[in-house]
Amino acid sequence: MKKIAVFFGEGFEEIEALTVVDMCRRAGVETQMVSITGEECVTSSHKVKVAMDMQFEEVDFDALDMIVLPGGMP
Repeated sequence: MKKIAVFFGEGFEEIEALTVVDMCRRAGVETQMVSITGEECVTSSHKVKVAMDMQFEEVDFDALDMIVLPGGMP
């Protein structure tokens, strides 16, 4: 099975991050939401808090097929 990680930082754009997570999970791709902030929840540009699956330090980059870096503000 393919495996990807989507990295979330404060102010991420919901459509750029959560659409990828939703579509990949529906397609059967193992998808991890990763906090780069050190927090369990990350807040979007529109103040939506999303719970993460893991922290950046826990990522096994050798096991990944792809990483996603969504944009946002700031």
